[in-house]
Amino acid sequence: MTEQKIITEFVLPFIEATHSTFEMMVGRSVIRKDVYIKKNYIMFGDVSGVIGVSGKLCGTSCVTLPAQLAIDCVSAMMGGEEIKGGIGDVMVHDGVGELINMIAGQAKTTLGNTQYKFDITLPTIISGRGHEVYHKQGTICVSTIFETEEGEQFALELCTQGG
Repeated sequence: MTEQKIITEFVLPFIEATHSTFEMMVGRSVIRKDVYIKKNYIMFGDVSGVIGVSGKLCGTSCVTLPAQLAIDCVSAMMGGEEIKGGIGDVMVHDGVGELINMIAGQAKTTLGNTQYKFDITLPTIISGRGHEVYHKQGTICVSTIFETEEGEQFALELCTQGG
């Protein structure tokens, strides 16, 4: 098995993009609490938005949130107004997909003139308490835990191979 290592130059733009996306689109400041190499397939949250990444590094980028935080974020993205009939699963899924799309898109722009430039796919949403996302053997998965000012936590996961 090859040695696994975190490629900081690739990860940092995603962390920065998460900070700015949550501040701009959700109106919440977030702080990075922890960064580690994930050793299992269980996702941090109840709703995960996943985007494929291809280039020198191939894999996925994912934002994964507890259900209530996902609902709160999507509500804030829609102006914070009370929505007639509430926010349903389709709106939550679309909103979480848009969050990961913005995060990955901003990171893609930042890395566009580097050796780590990449292309992205459309987002896929996976939901359910305890859901898992499996990756090809040899993939390294870097999980970054963020916390909102209110103490709510969510994760950004970058699972890549290559480099």
